[in-house]
Amino acid sequence: MKAKYFLFLLFVFIILTSCEKPECKEDADCLKPHFTGACLDGKCVYSPIAGECGNGLCEEGETKCTCPSDCGPCVGTSGSLQLMCINDQCVEAIPASSIKPQVSSSELSAGGDKLRVTSNFNQPFNMKRDLFHVDISLSSAYAKNSDRKIKKLVLVGQTSDRQTIPLADLDLNRNLWPGSEIGADLIVDFPTAEKTGKMTNLELQITYDYLTGTTTKIPKSIVVKNRYSRIEFDWVNPSTPYPCPESCDDDNPGTEDVCDASTNFFCEHRPIPGMCGNYVCDPNENPCTCPEDCGPCEGNAGTYLTYVCAQNVCVAQLNTGITKEPQSLFDDRKISQFHLQNNYGYPDPFDITVDKIALNFDLYDKQSGVSDVTITTARLFESTNEIVSATPNLALPDVGSTGTVELTLPVQAFPEESKSLTLKVWYEFKQDSETKKGSYSKPLGKITILSPGLPK
Repeated sequence: MKAKYFLFLLFVFIILTSCEKPECKEDADCLKPHFTGACLDGKCVYSPIAGECGNGLCEEGETKCTCPSDCGPCVGTSGSLQLMCINDQCVEAIPASSIKPQVSSSELSAGGDKLRVTSNFNQPFNMKRDLFHVDISLSSAYAKNSDRKIKKLVLVGQTSDRQTIPLADLDLNRNLWPGSEIGADLIVDFPTAEKTGKMTNLELQITYDYLTGTTTKIPKSIVVKNRYSRIEFDWVNPSTPYPCPESCDDDNPGTEDVCDASTNFFCEHRPIPGMCGNYVCDPNENPCTCPEDCGPCEGNAGTYLTYVCAQNVCVAQLNTGITKEPQSLFDDRKISQFHLQNNYGYPDPFDITVDKIALNFDLYDKQSGVSDVTITTARLFESTNEIVSATPNLALPDVGSTGTVELTLPVQAFPEESKSLTLKVWYEFKQDSETKKGSYSKPLGKITILSPGLPK
């Protein structure tokens, strides 16, 4: 009886199997996301669609962050580092809970100026991702200094075996003026086979250029050192490469924003020559046309002058209410054959655009047989440098004869300069029909010379 029942069930199974419906009749019956389907002998056969996440293949362009269903999840640890998604790439990184931002601020003396240096950086510091950011401003500006520049930044540190090595360097060559601030990002990069380490005696070396005084255009250059003596600099150097940030745009039309293998996948902002905003005061720019690069057209050009914009040029302009003090110097000049009594007059300060130095000559006495006394040449010198020269050939024929020679000073190198001037006079005369020549010198003292209209 049991055998007959078993045979009956087997018969029913065979009948049902032989009557089973096919899985598909045509290709359209085979549908599956991210796959193409084909109906073969009533069965659906699926093939992955290339380039689609979810097709079971981790293809080019897909990562554990963009398509974990195909490439697997971005999880796990590597020593003290953790696998994390950064800009759609699965990389070794520091857990966010372990990162502590550091801020350091100090004031440094620099050639009479004082610099405020503020540094921001993460601890631990990820050499594949983090930037050592520095802001530099003038907290106090020495009145005699000008044309200040931050030329270069170098960050150094000491290894565990007490070797001091460079960690980062950046050529800046950027202008600094009162009220401005220079921001710079340093990329820390040094040879190491280790993934983690420590540095001590961290030091930022700032190359600082400036002009001082009003008589030279040769800049002074000094290195100012900002020490982070109480900071242990912990760093990590992940083995996995990092991608560029999602955007490198610094919203500055004067720079070209670049990030690729040549920049080690950090953003660089390269100055575009001739563009305002490139941090360089180009020859076609001045404080009136591009204050972003050249600094503002303001401030004193000395005691008596102020900088202002005139027709898009920053020039020195006279302050209102200037009081000029008339200076008069008496010169009792006894020469063997004749005697002069002269007066030399000029205002102080001396405005080259309107003022003149007046040399008044008076033939007070002469010997018998002396005639045709003539002032042939008058020159002004600062040390051995000639400032101005005139050849008046002023005749003083008789005792009591007078005459005036006026000297106009040329534009000077600086808007306002104090100079110690010396007058040298050449003369000739006849004595018993023989022409004789000679000269003499007279210090005029210190004169403040103003050259309004001189560009900054």
